[in-house]
Amino acid sequence: MASASAQSRANALNQKIEAQAGLVLEDIERNYVRKIGRESFACAVKCYDKAGTSGPQEALEQCARNCQVPYQQSASLMQNEVAQFQNRLNRNMQECQERARDMMYPGIENDARKMTKVEDALIKCMGQQVDEHIKLLKPMKERIVSTFQNFKK
Repeated sequence: MASASAQSRANALNQKIEAQAGLVLEDIERNYVRKIGRESFACAVKCYDKAGTSGPQEALEQCARNCQVPYQQSASLMQNEVAQFQNRLNRNMQECQERARDMMYPGIENDARKMTKVEDALIKCMGQQVDEHIKLLKPMKERIVSTFQNFKK
């Protein structure tokens, strides 16, 4: 149904949001998650050092599992935040599609000028949602980082 032009513009919007989200998530992963992961593994190494060759295996395993909790929590938090962000964006994009569908009536697909108007309205709505969601990336990052900092407390 969509013209090549509308499809191209929709793809450009998709690439725009993916690129911006990718930058934010990569920054979080490199500057926070890796640090938490390193600290978790260093903690586990200390468990092995502490247990030596004579410590009980159960205590060693429990210590190592406890060390991994912050890293596992950070991964879970990231997945949850990203899923919520994607779900919200998808719901808003669906709303744009419904608005465009509301502009449709029988026979409109035969009128190129009117179809272009519908497509333009759809792409405009989608563009607004992409821009709005790009603005939401910073608060999402701040929430994630703030929660990561609470893991250490």
